[in-house]
Amino acid sequence: MHIIIDKIRLRGPAHDTAFVQWVQEVDYAACAHLPSVQRFQVVRADPGADCDFFEIVHVSSLVAFEADMQTPVFQGLVRRFTEMAEVTGSFSGPLLPPGFARHG
Repeated sequence: MHIIIDKIRLRGPAHDTAFVQWVQEVDYAACAHLPSVQRFQVVRADPGADCDFFEIVHVSSLVAFEADMQTPVFQGLVRRFTEMAEVTGSFSGPLLPPGFARHG
């Protein structure tokens, strides 16, 4: 499993509501059509951070994710995303298994 973290800056405060709605209604739903994506979360950054949001993407492999990035589904996401926001920084690496998650 590989994890990608992207820092996101809105193209202006007027995009905040539309961006949040798009993430919740479109972006999250599209992940079901991207086989490499195992988990995807968007987080609002705390005030004073150097970004407005950041996304955490768990993918099966970078090669598989790069293939998914070429699909019409992903390209449609990119088109709408770039109207509202931009990625200002990115980093990634392999997960150190098993990790921890509390369920309940």
